[in-house]
Amino acid sequence: MSQLTEAELAAIDALLELLPTFEDPAFVPGTWPDRSYVDQQGVRCQSMPYPDYHPAVEEFRHRYPAMAGSVHPYHALPEDESPGGVPFNVLGTSYPIEYFETATLNQVRRYFMLLGRGERFCDGHIDGEFRSGKIVAALRRVAFLRAEQSG
Repeated sequence: MSQLTEAELAAIDALLELLPTFEDPAFVPGTWPDRSYVDQQGVRCQSMPYPDYHPAVEEFRHRYPAMAGSVHPYHALPEDESPGGVPFNVLGTSYPIEYFETATLNQVRRYFMLLGRGERFCDGHIDGEFRSGKIVAALRRVAFLRAEQSG
């Protein structure tokens, strides 16, 4: 991990403060309200819900741009395995959980930025990424890289 500024370190530390909450086995990232039906001019229409996120998830969504906003979500990084980087996906590219075992800080930053894109186009994307363990794996990788920076 290259030398980081004090602001970058502070943004990382603020994000990592949330990790213990996310690691709690009882943590539930979001709940989904029941679908409701609306009668519109004699036609029964189904209203699609969106998740109610845990306050820590909302705080994560508020904090990660300060740490990750410097990385464009669709640009290739020098450390990517393929020269084209990550294939474009408007729903937010997802990675296998194993990706985070060796990801660089910029690769994790890009993943976080893609989370926001995914949620923008697919309500509940972040919920799914939490439930799959990927966000916790990404944060653990950041914690590891942060410890290396300090050590």
